[in-house]
Amino acid sequence: MKKVLFIILILFVITGCGNKEEKKPKIIDNSYYQIFEPYKEGSNYTLKDYDINNVEKMLMQLSTKYFKTNNSFFQEGQFLTNEELKDLLIKYNPTEDVIIDNIPLKPVYISSIVEQDYLATNGNIKGISLGIILNKEQIYTKDNKTSIKILSDEEVLNYGKLKAQELLDYMRSKEDLKNVKIAIGLYLESNVKGAFKYMGLSENKKINLDFVDYSYKLLDSNEVMNIDLKNYNNISQIENKLNTFHLYTNAIGLYQKNNLISVEISIEQNYLKQAEILNIISIINQYLDTFDSYINIKVYLKSENKIKAFISKKANEIETYILEG
Repeated sequence: MKKVLFIILILFVITGCGNKEEKKPKIIDNSYYQIFEPYKEGSNYTLKDYDINNVEKMLMQLSTKYFKTNNSFFQEGQFLTNEELKDLLIKYNPTEDVIIDNIPLKPVYISSIVEQDYLATNGNIKGISLGIILNKEQIYTKDNKTSIKILSDEEVLNYGKLKAQELLDYMRSKEDLKNVKIAIGLYLESNVKGAFKYMGLSENKKINLDFVDYSYKLLDSNEVMNIDLKNYNNISQIENKLNTFHLYTNAIGLYQKNNLISVEISIEQNYLKQAEILNIISIINQYLDTFDSYINIKVYLKSENKIKAFISKKANEIETYILEG
């Protein structure tokens, strides 16, 4: 039997003894990491622009397999400085021209390295996730014209696998990381949406990478219509219904090998009355059962740049949170 829970969360501010203290809201969804405080900014160095939000979000999602969200805190990478990242990218990319299809070029196979740290409740490091950003598009000049050579997935991924072990060796050379779990993923850039193709965890000096093929896709896109018509239609039904209320809807799905495993829907409107919020929630809940039970779904209803309601569906249980304040 489907279980639907409606939970009202009141967010408020307490004042006492002349000091203002903001009371933190309850964690709505424990499938996300809490940020370790105080917040520390991490390093960020790249040779080529890429979809950093997509990479960081997906790497965090993949990391939940190794570092549980209920007992791990997230922190931006603290073990690789910008200077180290710069040196590593120079070292891991060829310094001399490489002949590809009779074209001499100095390729940039690895455009960036992303680090995420996962901490215990006492702040000690539990593990690290590293994303190696691989680049297929190589720029070269011929006859005074700049062109792009697209390398094969296999060629670039094989190169990334070799460098994953070198990166692990480098991290193990740090005294604080000799016995820490280190996960490494290979992210292959694409002109549409990139994907993590391989991922592995090391508890020693070796890393074995397994094929995972994780990627985010827009659920109302032609790509999803071609590979997953059922869920394309499911989202289309929701969007068509919400369009009558002039709501902006954005739905993305996390796919593994073209199989949908989770959905995140963001619904926005400049201003919504409480009755409208309740009505939209009721409509959404009617459509969530059209998705297979193994697909986890999160729905965010936003207004005035704030989250007004949150719906979470896992298996046959739907929990609805309405935030006021």
